[in-house]
Amino acid sequence: MSDFNISNLGLVGCGGAGFPTHVKLAARNVEALIVNAAECEPLLHKDKEILLHRTQDFFTGLIVAADLTGAANVYIGLKKKHADLFNFMEKAIPDRRIKMLPLGDFYPAGDEYELVYEATGKLIPFGGIPLNIGCVVMNVETLMNLGLNRPVTHKLLTVTGAVSKPCTIEVPIGITVSEAIALAGLNNLDGMRVIDGGPMMGKLVTAPHTDIVSKTTGGLIVLPETHVLIRKMTASDSTRTRIAKSACDQCTDCSELCPRALLGYPIRPHKAMRTAQFTPYAQTDYAIDSVFCSDCGLCSNFACPEDLPPREMCAIAKRYHLGKGVKPASFQGSPQVHPMRNMRRVTVERLIKKLGLLDYNHEAPLQTVSKTFNKVVLPLKMHIGVPVTPTVKLGDKVKAGQLIGAMPDGKLSAALHASISGTVSSVDDKAIIISKE
Repeated sequence: MSDFNISNLGLVGCGGAGFPTHVKLAARNVEALIVNAAECEPLLHKDKEILLHRTQDFFTGLIVAADLTGAANVYIGLKKKHADLFNFMEKAIPDRRIKMLPLGDFYPAGDEYELVYEATGKLIPFGGIPLNIGCVVMNVETLMNLGLNRPVTHKLLTVTGAVSKPCTIEVPIGITVSEAIALAGLNNLDGMRVIDGGPMMGKLVTAPHTDIVSKTTGGLIVLPETHVLIRKMTASDSTRTRIAKSACDQCTDCSELCPRALLGYPIRPHKAMRTAQFTPYAQTDYAIDSVFCSDCGLCSNFACPEDLPPREMCAIAKRYHLGKGVKPASFQGSPQVHPMRNMRRVTVERLIKKLGLLDYNHEAPLQTVSKTFNKVVLPLKMHIGVPVTPTVKLGDKVKAGQLIGAMPDGKLSAALHASISGTVSSVDDKAIIISKE
C-alpha cells in the first residue's frame, strides 16, 4: 500500500456499524483473519457478486490485511450451499495462508461470534471482541475496497423486494435511496416502505427521497407497507410492551432458539418478556442478561409462536441497563456451547417462508450503472466514532476522490472523500453537499 496511507482511504466496515478499518488493521500477530462472506440475511446478494466479479481486488485486499495483521491463518466463511462459487473461490486462492471455511445455511451464520467459533472452535469471552482471542473479522466489500487502494467513493448494494429488476449495483455514496431504487425499475414508492439492510436487522428508511446511500448500506429492500414485516417494524415501543404484557405465556421458545444463548451466552429473551409483564424496567434488574442480545431478531421474527416481540423487549432492557453502567464483561463465568446448538439452528429457507418473503426471493445480478448523478449528500459521520472535520468550503470545486473531510487528531473516525466531481453547494456540522454544475 505504497500510494496511500490506509487511514486516509476512508475505509470502514461495510457490513455493520462502520468501524474504521485502519484501526482494525492495527492489530498485530493475530491467530486468524476471518472473512464474513456468509451473507446470512435473506434476499441480499452483494457479497456473492463481489466474490464472483471482483475476485482479484478482494484477494488483493485480503492479502494486504493478512500481511498487516500477521495473521497465521485466513478463513473465508462462505455457505457451502453456494457450491459453484465455493469451488470457484477455492481454485482462485492465491496464498497458502487462505482457506475456505464452509458454513451451513443457517441464520445468523455471519454473526462474528458464530464465525469465530466455526473457524477456531473458540468463544469470545463475555463482553469481549474477536481480538480478545486473537481473531479479526472483516467484510467482503471492505477487503475489496482495500484491494482497490483508492479512496472510498462508491457503494455496492443489493436492491430487491417489490422491484421489477432486482440487482446489485455500484453507486456514488450520497445519492438518495429513491435514486438507487429507480435503478431496479421502481420509480414510484407510494404505498411502499424501504428497509436499509436485511429484513432481520435492517432499519426502515424514513424518507427515501432524501435519505442517502451511505458507506454501510448493504441492501435496500422494498416491501408494501401492508407487509407483515413492515407492520412489525413500524410498531411503537408502547405497543410492543402492551403486547408483551398481555400475551406472552412464557413458553421459552425464544430462548431455546436464541443463537447467542446456544453459543453459551447468558441471554434469555423470555426473561425480558417476563419483566415486561410484571414491572417497569426502571425498577428491576431481572432482564439484565439482555445486555448480551445481538439484535439478530430470530426470537421475534421466527421463534415466537405468537409473533410477540422478545427482541424489542430485550432492546428496551439492554438500553436501560447499559445506561446504568452494566458491563457484559463483569458477568462471571465463560460461555459453554449448548449441546443442542446444531439441532436448533434455523435455515434461511425456513426464515424466508416465516417472514413472508418467498415472492421476493430472487437473484440480484451485478448491473453496470451508467447514470450520472447531479448531487450527493455526504454526512460527516458514516462510521463509529466522531465526525470528520470539513476541509472544503462553500463554492469550492472538487474532484471525485478528493479529501473533503479529515479525521480529528487522536480521535476514532474515517476520512471522507467526494463521490462525484462538482461544486460544494453546502457545508454544515452534519454533511457536505456536492452538486454538478
